[in-house]
Amino acid sequence: MTISTNAAGGVAALNAANLNQLAEALRAMGFGSVVRSMPTQRRSVALDGAAGTNKYVVAAAQSITLPEDAKCGYLLAAYARAGTGTKGVLTIDHNTPEASGDAQPAAGHIDVAGSGDLLFHAADAWTKVDFLYIPAKYDVQELTLLVASNALTLPTSLGDAVSLLEVESMAGTLTGKLIIDVVGTAVATGHAAFSLDKLTVNFAGADAVTSARVKFGTKPKIDLESFLETAQNYF
Repeated sequence: MTISTNAAGGVAALNAANLNQLAEALRAMGFGSVVRSMPTQRRSVALDGAAGTNKYVVAAAQSITLPEDAKCGYLLAAYARAGTGTKGVLTIDHNTPEASGDAQPAAGHIDVAGSGDLLFHAADAWTKVDFLYIPAKYDVQELTLLVASNALTLPTSLGDAVSLLEVESMAGTLTGKLIIDVVGTAVATGHAAFSLDKLTVNFAGADAVTSARVKFGTKPKIDLESFLETAQNYF
């Protein structure tokens, strides 16, 4: 069978680039974002503090707030090494934000919040946790927009929304930071969630939100696969 790999594509360009060409090639592929989205193993990480410290996750749980450009896309493993609970391997309840349980995990368990942060049972009181995860890939956006009929419509001009990181009600019966639920949730007061198609952010009717600040991730403008597979000029 004929070899179909593009001999002038990004892979070949990187393999053949000299020092004068390498910087431009790395810039074109968004190298910093590539490194940021690589599988990440973190050791002896301290939790945020008492339950409720992270205002975007369920208030009963303790949490680890991940960097805004590297929220959890897929949780692979976790180990508790110090705290009140039984130390050892933690049971993963849900490994993606789209499958979040939106609740405090049981003792000895870990969950991924709708915001892409990590959740723990508060009574375990972990002080050091190891975990391995794959960060979600997205470009971070932040906007303050009007809310109509309990829904905020995200502008499609920025690209497809993929992750909901922060939601704060700026005007309405209830104002302040809101807990982010799993996509498609019929949200309760004080909460917000993506619609299933991720085109809108939905709010509880009782909160009567009329304006909200949203921080969210959109499909990256630099398409790494396209860079690697199509012809480049760095030869």
